[in-house]
Amino acid sequence: MKFKFIKILLLFAFLFIIGCEEIPSDIVESKSAEYIVESISSPNEFAYSESNKVLENFITIKNTQSIEKVWFVISNLDGSEEISDLIFMNTKDVTVKKTYSGEYTFDENLLTGNYVIDFYVEDNINPNGTNIKKAAEKKFKFLSNAANLAPVISDLNIPSQIDRNTSFVFSIKVNDPNGLNDVKEVYFELLRPDSSIVYSDANNTNKKFPMFDNGDVSGSGDLTPNDGIFSLKNSFGTSSQTGLWHFTFYAVDKSGSVSNTINFSLKVN
Repeated sequence: MKFKFIKILLLFAFLFIIGCEEIPSDIVESKSAEYIVESISSPNEFAYSESNKVLENFITIKNTQSIEKVWFVISNLDGSEEISDLIFMNTKDVTVKKTYSGEYTFDENLLTGNYVIDFYVEDNINPNGTNIKKAAEKKFKFLSNAANLAPVISDLNIPSQIDRNTSFVFSIKVNDPNGLNDVKEVYFELLRPDSSIVYSDANNTNKKFPMFDNGDVSGSGDLTPNDGIFSLKNSFGTSSQTGLWHFTFYAVDKSGSVSNTINFSLKVN
């Protein structure tokens, strides 16, 4: 019995040695973009004038061997509206520590307010989709003498008639001289063929039906976010009145200024 036990132990020891020989001895390290943001240079306050329209931004980064691109985007503080497109930054440095620079020219109609500059880095180490990181941000106050101007609505796109129980999408173009960021709401009010008011809430107190510029095709029906085209997907139920339904469209900016109005009558069959 003791002899059999020793043989079993030797067998397990032999199998363990063979198993260990199949484990690779080298250590595989995951790739890492180890750049370090050393500093950013951008004003805390920018006062717009005819002679001062261009904002210069600088970001200094160490260990730049893994960096492919650097850029910044200016937006409002909550990130819901971009003021600028992607502004790619350049460098003339040839060392591994580099300072990247980029410029943005402000629109004369941008209103005074608080904004943020987000700096992004794309590395050449990680796979696409995981190689872009926000590297830094800088908040600043923008001062402007621009006057607030009311938004303008146009280009209503809506069918002239529709059958009940048929889904459809309608849209309207909104332009605000002070930028889309200044648009607070876009909506319409609705009257039935018998001239009764359609309310958007259960308490029958709110006449506003909001429209959206969010790119939610399946929800609101809007195709592209933040392009100034506000949309809504809708349908009239089986019990809806037939005849002409009367729409009135509006846009309102953050100061309360109201756009022109557009009236339209849709025939429901």
